Amino acid sequence: MKADEARWLEKAIAIAEEVRALVRPAWMQRHDIRRKGPRDIVTEMDLAAEALVLRRLRESFPTHAITSEEAGGDAEEAHVRWYVDPIDGTTNFSRHNPNFSLSLAAVVDGEPLVGVVCDILRGHCFAARRGAGATLNGRPLHVAATATIEAAIFGIDWPREPPIRRRMWRIAGRLLERAQTLRTLGSAALMMSYVAPGWIDLYLCGRLHPWDQAAAALLVREAGGVLGTISGGPWHPAAPDPLIAATPALLEAAHRLIDEAEAAR
Repeated sequence: MKADEARWLEKAIAIAEEVRALVRPAWMQRHDIRRKGPRDIVTEMDLAAEALVLRRLRESFPTHAITSEEAGGDAEEAHVRWYVDPIDGTTNFSRHNPNFSLSLAAVVDGEPLVGVVCDILRGHCFAARRGAGATLNGRPLHVAATATIEAAIFGIDWPREPPIRRRMWRIAGRLLERAQTLRTLGSAALMMSYVAPGWIDLYLCGRLHPWDQAAAALLVREAGGVLGTISGGPWHPAAPDPLIAATPALLEAAHRLIDEAEAAR
């Protein structure tokens, strides 16, 4: 199985490079933007990148299933399922904002075994394989040693639904009273990946799909971080509760502040 996973990761990195070569030159072009729903859009490059990823995965792994943001999920069950977000941060991409990424993960029984998050413009390729650590362009990663909320930089992204936005706003406000500062990018996969090299210490997001979070979650774990939900439950790719990713020393303190924010409603 380990040999299989190593091959999956090698292929995922190669696919990410192909997507980068396709999408990067189109960044500053005018885009064909279609609205899927409130605060939810898709561009022609989302579809082109997705078609490339799906084609390569099906060529390489014909027995695996795929679930992708735009194309949906294969109906049949399979031992391995790939989760694909061809452009995570489409709103940024559509506005020529440089913060967007590809997220690609192979999951077995709800556990990510392989994950790649590619910062398409900067060429940052975050990659991880279960039990083999996390890397950035081949260099090993480890989460920061930050041990207190007062020293922490935390990241957050905003869900589309107003009630969840209000909840996250309360939580962010309580954290900001204590933390060093706040960062937000508009690409959940990319922002969450920033926990792995210690660029941020804590990440929260109100509601994510499996294709948004499976790859970055593995990166965080393999870099020594921890995952959970804002309500204190365990994390899994389809967890409906808001996610929290953090350095081990910060998780308990963050939960205390989150509980205070929830109690103050």
